[in-house]
Amino acid sequence: MIKKLSLLLVVLFLLNCKNSTHKNSNKDLANAIETSVTKQRNKKPIKNTEIVFCLDATGSMSGLIGTAKEKIWDIVTELAQSNDVDTLKMGMVFYRDRGDSFVTRQIAITTDLDEVYADLLEMSADGGGDTPESVNQALHESITDMKWSTDRNTYKTIFVVGDCPPHMDYQDDVKYTESCKLAAQKGIIINTIKLGNSCQEAIPHFREMSQCTNGEFLMLDQDAKDYVIATPFDAEINELSKEIDDTRMYYGTLNEREYNYDKKEKSMKVYDDGSATANSKRAEYKNSKVGKKGSYGTNEIINDYNDGKLNLNTIEEDKLPKELRVLNISQQEEMIQELSNRRDHNQSQLKELFKKKRAYIKSKESEQADSTSFSKEVVKILKEQSGKGSE
Repeated sequence: MIKKLSLLLVVLFLLNCKNSTHKNSNKDLANAIETSVTKQRNKKPIKNTEIVFCLDATGSMSGLIGTAKEKIWDIVTELAQSNDVDTLKMGMVFYRDRGDSFVTRQIAITTDLDEVYADLLEMSADGGGDTPESVNQALHESITDMKWSTDRNTYKTIFVVGDCPPHMDYQDDVKYTESCKLAAQKGIIINTIKLGNSCQEAIPHFREMSQCTNGEFLMLDQDAKDYVIATPFDAEINELSKEIDDTRMYYGTLNEREYNYDKKEKSMKVYDDGSATANSKRAEYKNSKVGKKGSYGTNEIINDYNDGKLNLNTIEEDKLPKELRVLNISQQEEMIQELSNRRDHNQSQLKELFKKKRAYIKSKESEQADSTSFSKEVVKILKEQSGKGSE
């Protein structure tokens, strides 16, 4: 009885207030919408980003592989320019088809983008010649084989890029419709880019792949065209960056040192194997806040000494690199300080060169207003999905 009486009083109160509140209803609605929009604008960008590129590497994709080699650093540098990015990981899965020299080939997801890039430079487009391709297997491996973060707040995405449809006739394949469900469970957004005008039957498959996780679907030209603007500052930038990389020294067990020096060797080789423009952009990324985290690796002597993590008085001699073992502690400190000062000096010079480079590129970009840019389309999607679109 009491509950019924209370309900009746509430209804009467609302009826009496209806007229008095009607005038303010539109205003209240407008305020609510504005509040919602403001919250959206003020939403902090996601700090951790993980990207896997799932790329067709058959013979018709030479343009795509070439663009990836040239523009991958442009993509990550655009993201890294936001100081809100804490960590950035990348991996790759290349696919062809059964009967080719490989069906899929993976580059593990990592913060060491030099390692990813060094392996990318070894890739070439080959095989194929018929359709469909092993898109299903490549997508499934991208989702299940990569060590994705379990943090639900990490922005995780896969870009599937190719021109032909997946094999839906392989009985032992995991179809993309099932892989999409796994991606959704892991919080991974699948974006797809269909290249070229051939293989029109691929369009519904690529579109469905993206829709199942609320990703984006794009259609671009066959060669994934992009423009490259060389600058008068690229050579000097690369030389300074190379000198910084060459100062890297490592301590730890023999296995730890060998592992890190192998990574350093790969990084140094990229200066010879990559183009001048790509390496210049690479230097820009490596000197960003997020780039520095992955550039030096663990147990790097100069960084750890400057951060107070390495004590030369207590470390065992056999855990030091050969160039330091022959020196006494005073000489070791002098050498580390000298290399640290050289690194700081080069980084300071690089900051000024980066400013000049950006200004030069900005002055030339107007000439490319009508040019297709694969990398800019990818960056646009990445920024919008990770909450950095307004930056």
